[in-house]
Amino acid sequence: MAGRRTRAPVATSLVDRLVTGIAVGTFSPGERLPPERELAEQLGVSRATLRQALQAVADLGLIEVRRGRGGGSFVSSASWEHVAPDTARRTLEVELPRLRDLFDYRCLVEGMIARAAAERRTADDCSSLREALEDFRSARSMIDARAIDRRLHGLVCEAARNPHLTTLSAHLTAEATLGFGAEPYEPGFLDEARHQHEELVGHIVRGEADAAGRCAQAHFALTLETMRASLRRVSGAVGGVGARPDVPARH
Repeated sequence: MAGRRTRAPVATSLVDRLVTGIAVGTFSPGERLPPERELAEQLGVSRATLRQALQAVADLGLIEVRRGRGGGSFVSSASWEHVAPDTARRTLEVELPRLRDLFDYRCLVEGMIARAAAERRTADDCSSLREALEDFRSARSMIDARAIDRRLHGLVCEAARNPHLTTLSAHLTAEATLGFGAEPYEPGFLDEARHQHEELVGHIVRGEADAAGRCAQAHFALTLETMRASLRRVSGAVGGVGARPDVPARH
């Protein structure tokens, strides 16, 4: 394909990240991607580069660009497994080993944040966390679940009462999610996330700092497990046998 041969390296890399984001569940069918300006800034690329990448992903049939009021780039219902499984596998095989220590660091930081939240939460914090938890329990789609997940963990950061921790959490989330800042969700992990959110909010509300810290560390490891499961799935889609041995489990 001529379009693929003439893309600049940055745009090609961005195409791979976008395809992989769809494959691992960072974006779900029917979901609207963030506005161009916001997404370009988030990913550290120019809007021209982003547009080129989005067009290439649209050419694959994985997103639809809608014009007019309420328009934007939306994830299509097309199966990435049929058009670009090797792209997702190649990206994950490179990214997961590289990010292993970052995931570990992120879990430690989020444990510290949850511990501080349990020590410093107010009655208003507890009320907001309970409300977000109830909304997460009743989420009817992966799109809703991810949005409420961001809100819930934002409230945990607020309860920790330290803006530096909030900034660090946002930075690590972006680094651990291919730059998108949204947790990948698969249906098979949603029930586990619900259970972990219930435990985490309960520990924070009751002021159980050590338990909250341990719970948060375990909870944020779920992102890595989700991405490993995605690698196994995409490997199967291209005839592989699963995750490569250079992506070892880390607990």
